Amino acid sequence: MGDSATRRLGDSAYQAVCFGVAALIVAVHSATAQDSLRFTGPDAETSRQVAQVVQAAAAAGLPASQIVAKANLAVLVRAPGPKIVETARAVAARLEIARSSIKPHELANDIVNAEEALSYDAPPEILHQISLASPKAPIAVPLSVLAQLLAIRVPAPRAGQIVLDLVRRQATGTQMQALGNDVDADVRLLGVRALAAVNFRYGKLIPTLAPLPPSSSATDAGLIQSTSPGTKKP
Repeated sequence: MGDSATRRLGDSAYQAVCFGVAALIVAVHSATAQDSLRFTGPDAETSRQVAQVVQAAAAAGLPASQIVAKANLAVLVRAPGPKIVETARAVAARLEIARSSIKPHELANDIVNAEEALSYDAPPEILHQISLASPKAPIAVPLSVLAQLLAIRVPAPRAGQIVLDLVRRQATGTQMQALGNDVDADVRLLGVRALAAVNFRYGKLIPTLAPLPPSSSATDAGLIQSTSPGTKKP
């Protein structure tokens, strides 16, 4: 993902609204397949190229409506046609990585939220370990919380470890979402540093959760590599 297709759109408006619409992106998948794959760009050539990307992703069994949703977001912030096409291609590539990283999970929302986490530079290995920790239950919620923490610049190693621990400690979806929202509020509204906020909120939650499985520490040795947090890709 090191080419230009993985760079930010470069529009401050995009950065301001991109995570706010993430929850709406998931809702797109409840629409009919025909409606969710329609895209109308600012010009015929952009529409044609994005349609090709969408059709190829759909043919590969990927949740292609995620591509349409993010291409529409690029249109909303008035990105030029070539940037919209780059966005569509970048999302398609991340969807493929997402699906591979979270196998055997195949639900569209799991793949979509894995793509969202990847767009904030979540290492694929983190997604893989979250998948392994919850082999039977859907993982859309923990992946969404991971993306939320990365969006507010919690370092990827810590964000990944906390979400993985939440899954292993059998935290409920409500508990995970509450932690993500509380950390978000601490950072955005109170000005608390992201790492301090997540450590504080997680520390308060730990006593209410199950203990970690004995094998967790050995499994995690050298698991998560550091990356720059919060760098939103198109």
